[in-house]
Amino acid sequence: MKKLFAVLLAALMVTPLLTACSESGGNNDGGDAQNTAQVSAGENPEAQPEEEEITRANYPDTLSPDLNFDGVQLDIFSFGSENCQKYDALGELNGDVVLDAVYNRNITVEDRLNVKFNFIAGSADWGGFPGEVLQVLQAGTDDYDLVMEESSQLFSQSIQGYYYDLLTLDNVNLEQPWWYSDMMEESQLDNSKRFFLNGDICLTVFFGASAMYYDKPLFIDYFGDTNQLYDSVLDGTWTYDKFADYCRNVYTDTNGDGKADDGDIMGFRFEQWGIPNYMSMSTGLKYVTRDEEGFPILDIYTDEGIRWGETLYRLLYTDNISMLGSKQDTFIAGKSLFYPGMFDTAMTLRQVDFDYGILPYPKLDESLDYLCGAATANGCGVAIPVSANPEKMSATTAAVEALCAEAYRKVVPAWYDTALKIKYSDANIDSQMVDIIYDHINSPFIMMADKALGTGSIYTNAVFGSSNEGAFASWWGSNQKLLIKKLDKAIENYKKLP
Repeated sequence: MKKLFAVLLAALMVTPLLTACSESGGNNDGGDAQNTAQVSAGENPEAQPEEEEITRANYPDTLSPDLNFDGVQLDIFSFGSENCQKYDALGELNGDVVLDAVYNRNITVEDRLNVKFNFIAGSADWGGFPGEVLQVLQAGTDDYDLVMEESSQLFSQSIQGYYYDLLTLDNVNLEQPWWYSDMMEESQLDNSKRFFLNGDICLTVFFGASAMYYDKPLFIDYFGDTNQLYDSVLDGTWTYDKFADYCRNVYTDTNGDGKADDGDIMGFRFEQWGIPNYMSMSTGLKYVTRDEEGFPILDIYTDEGIRWGETLYRLLYTDNISMLGSKQDTFIAGKSLFYPGMFDTAMTLRQVDFDYGILPYPKLDESLDYLCGAATANGCGVAIPVSANPEKMSATTAAVEALCAEAYRKVVPAWYDTALKIKYSDANIDSQMVDIIYDHINSPFIMMADKALGTGSIYTNAVFGSSNEGAFASWWGSNQKLLIKKLDKAIENYKKLP
């Protein structure tokens, strides 16, 4: 998992030198991050140079300071959805702190590298834009230098050989903290390559990170001090069993009719698509292993995988833990203790009239690590078509690195400060929870490969609407051969690519 740069976000702003970056990307000893003040002419030559304080806002990248691409235009084909256009691509100079930060990120990088960004918005339709991209890729033209698209679609296209392996190109440094290294390791078919990148360059991936909201006054009324929740997260005991206990014990038949209904207080509500998937992608289970060549092997029907299927069934259908209904409306109305959502859920909670807290999703058991992958595969990544103009390649890769770095420095903090209402200068417990979520952004391979292999909604398909705890085992027995065959065929075809 990506390491915390400090346990508290506050520490990130005061630590003289950061010494940790992405755990999965390797440790950075901070040597390339040290900037020393220059001794000006006429000063005491024996005076020791002062070290500049390194903060998130000035964390250095490894791009050459002499890069100059002579005003070259970089054409970027981007998903036309509103969120992608606002938060990944263009931003907007309109007084909104986050949108201003995205807009200024682009200007800063353009000025630094002497390039010009030309964002071309494609279809805003989730099903339409991938077809437009595929048409461009199959035509083999050099119209676009970069594609910005939903990551699970990039996976599907990448295993057909349409994108460069970015490990073979210059300028991009995946050991820097702005790249989601664990997620990229998890989401490739051949783990020795990186055909698309995920990091702070596209805030929509960040938006999809698992975030569990809870009603603080309601929790205090039923259970007392909220520190018991936070302590369980910090000591690694925040599991779905513990989550279920809170949900079970908060249930209140408010109208006294002896049955669970919309007016009752419950642990949470759910719809078919969303909660079962979000939870299944956030258990801590990876659902695959890798063979000696680095290719994935489905590892779902295990003791842990079966246990999760049974646990999910109990969460949805037993002990009045939850029920079908609007997860958002019931939480805002004070009828649900928890709201299993994502980081961008905070946008819908700006006007609530009670205090809420933020937690990572629980783990299946204490031996696992947190995995915040609710809908990260639906956020955008970036990829370079193999047909892109090779004369602009260095400009493109430098721009990708610089955009991601500048987003890390300025855009993500703007989101924390406004949407999440968490300040980097605040040393409160909620800031620790947010930092843990950010630090564990990931996506299990089966969700990233869903568009190509149909593996992402296994547990939803198996458990939603079922009538017994063994539903997953039965479903897997009927579908495992097809899923394994699809993966094996994809790997076989991939190995034949030039």
